[in-house]
Amino acid sequence: MTQPIVTWMDATHSNEIIEPFDYGVIDADSKSEIRIFNVWNNKGGATDVSKMEDCTFTTRDMKGGNGNTEEFDIEAVKNNWFHVQVDSLGENDLDEESSRVGKDFSKPIGTTGKTTLDHSGTPYATPLVPGAKEILGVNNNGKPQDAAGNYVTLSIQCEVPLNARSGRQEFKKRISYRYV
Repeated sequence: MTQPIVTWMDATHSNEIIEPFDYGVIDADSKSEIRIFNVWNNKGGATDVSKMEDCTFTTRDMKGGNGNTEEFDIEAVKNNWFHVQVDSLGENDLDEESSRVGKDFSKPIGTTGKTTLDHSGTPYATPLVPGAKEILGVNNNGKPQDAAGNYVTLSIQCEVPLNARSGRQEFKKRISYRYV
C-alpha cells in the first residue's frame, strides 16, 4: 500500500494550511488564542493508502531538533510552551500539564471517529474504526461527518512565561507516525 497522504486543514475542514502558520504576537505571561487544526490522512482519496499508526504530536525547531542548540535556540520548543488537546478523542485537558508538548513531551493523538462512506458515497458494510493512536487511510468522500476515522482534531495553544525573551520564534508542529 502507498504511504499516508497527510493534509492539515483549518477548523472547518474547508481550507488547507500549506504556509507556515503564524500564531501572532503573544505577550509574556499570557496564552495565545486557541487554534484548531484537522489533520487528515487521504482526505477525499479515491483509493486506500496506509493508515498512520502510533501517532504523536510535538513541536521541533526548523531542523527537527529540540530547540536547544546555538543555531536554533527556540524557547517555545525547548521549554515546552505549547499545549495540545486531542478533541477527536474527547479530551478537555488543554490547561493541564498532560497537554504540554515540546523538547520533553509528545502527545499521543488519534480519533474515536468512524469512516462510513467510501469515495463514491457508498456506505461501508461495517463502519471503519481506527485503533488507538491511529488515523485511517481508507478511501473516503472527504466530508468530516462521513470520514471521521480519517482525521484528528487538535486544539493548540501557546503559554508564554513571564521570563520569555522577545522576538520571533520559528518552529514546526510535528506529527510522528509509522506505516506499513
